[in-house]
Amino acid sequence: MAKKDYYEILGISRNATEEDVKKAYRNLARKYHPDLHPGNKEIEARFKEINEAYEVLKDPKKREQYNRFGSAVFEPGFEGARTYTYTTGGPVNFEDLGFDIGGIEDIFGDIFGRTRAKRGTVKGEDVEYILEIGFEQAIRGTEVRLTINGDKLTVKIPSGVKDGSRVRVAGKGKPGMLGGTRGDLYIITKIKPHPYFKREEDDIYLEAPVTITEAVLGAKIHIPTIDGKALLVIPPGTHSGQKLRLKGKGVPHIKDRGRGDQYVIIKIIAPKDLDEKSKGLLEDFQKLNPYDPRKEVGW
Repeated sequence: MAKKDYYEILGISRNATEEDVKKAYRNLARKYHPDLHPGNKEIEARFKEINEAYEVLKDPKKREQYNRFGSAVFEPGFEGARTYTYTTGGPVNFEDLGFDIGGIEDIFGDIFGRTRAKRGTVKGEDVEYILEIGFEQAIRGTEVRLTINGDKLTVKIPSGVKDGSRVRVAGKGKPGMLGGTRGDLYIITKIKPHPYFKREEDDIYLEAPVTITEAVLGAKIHIPTIDGKALLVIPPGTHSGQKLRLKGKGVPHIKDRGRGDQYVIIKIIAPKDLDEKSKGLLEDFQKLNPYDPRKEVGW
């Protein structure tokens, strides 16, 4: 009989802790439990192999024997160590073999989310659905109509959701087994980028282009917000990169009342083409105001 590498079967290293063994078994059992794949003989065989590896590696004494002699130590007639018999061809009395039945039931309780209302029932798997919505839909909230697993649903997306937010729809996942309840549906939001708004948490950022004279002399300009146009006062002497705040013009908070803010980043745009008269006026301005900003930074 070919030797079996129980560590490889569970996907763990030889120095794995007892908790590592248990965690690996749980993950594999979630994937390969026969109740989740009725009639699949390959899955059934794989699950028996996983069980066999787990029953050995979870027991310190058996693990020690396995580490010394390999899986052959559990085959009938092995000499040189105490023989442990393990069978997978039929029903196994785990108590007769010295295994902890309570521990096994605890594990399967965890695997299925402790959703067994009565012995044998298994809650259905949860389903995830990625939903792409617009930037302003995410901020204001929206309703979407979906068809998932044959069910036609109207799902309300709350205001303020972020990229990657999860919206739970109870009982709309996969059907349960053996009388178990259905799983849940999780809508995962993917938000489309906006042409000029950017979002950080519940604040909105906007880059606003202004002229040199608007920045130097100050101005009042209209800028877009998620609520429509708003008046922004640019103070005299505003520099490029300066951040101006519009309080309460950001994203609604999900967990409490109120909203974030909108920040406007000033970007001064210099004209590309100037006539001779305009150039002369700027040269005169420079002579009257011999200001060198580089001196302020010590250059």
